Amino acid sequence: MSQTGTIETFFANKFGDLVASASSGDKVLVSFNGVLSQEQVSKLESEVETKINEEGIPKGPLKKIFFISVETLQNMLIHGNRDHEGKQHNFFILAKNGVKTTMTSANLVQNKNIEGLEKQITRINSFAEPAELKQYYMEHLENNQLSEKGGAGLGFITIAMKSGNKLAYGFEKINDDTSLFWLMSTVATE
Repeated sequence: MSQTGTIETFFANKFGDLVASASSGDKVLVSFNGVLSQEQVSKLESEVETKINEEGIPKGPLKKIFFISVETLQNMLIHGNRDHEGKQHNFFILAKNGVKTTMTSANLVQNKNIEGLEKQITRINSFAEPAELKQYYMEHLENNQLSEKGGAGLGFITIAMKSGNKLAYGFEKINDDTSLFWLMSTVATE
């Protein structure tokens, strides 16, 4: 099996497990597993907007869910790594469970970048008060350190700020170069 086939299988299995897990207690509103393009991201954003409006979610949480979904999809498109054949593997799941809505995403990450990502998310999750996280955001914004892909590292911070909850995440090694990186954010809907 080619490396791309192995990665696709790995993503498909993890995606299937998460959808099945979400389906047991949550209502899966949107699920996508595949290669993202700007056109696909636009379609998913429209689907997210339609589905959360159909759920009758109050305006405040609805805006947060939509913002986080858009930010997550854009982050995956811009920052997700590619396999040796240039393919980007991603998945996105939007699920609702009465009082909360979760957005779970996954993309490829180079193993050499895991430590930095863990450090960044651990730091974001370390703040006890929203004001502390906002201060960290402002400091990050003022330092304006751009990554090699043009981002200032604000995506995870803004997702955490909007959700009002800690970010859940994990890494699952696929091979010596690459891992699957998943991220889950939660918004209270009531």
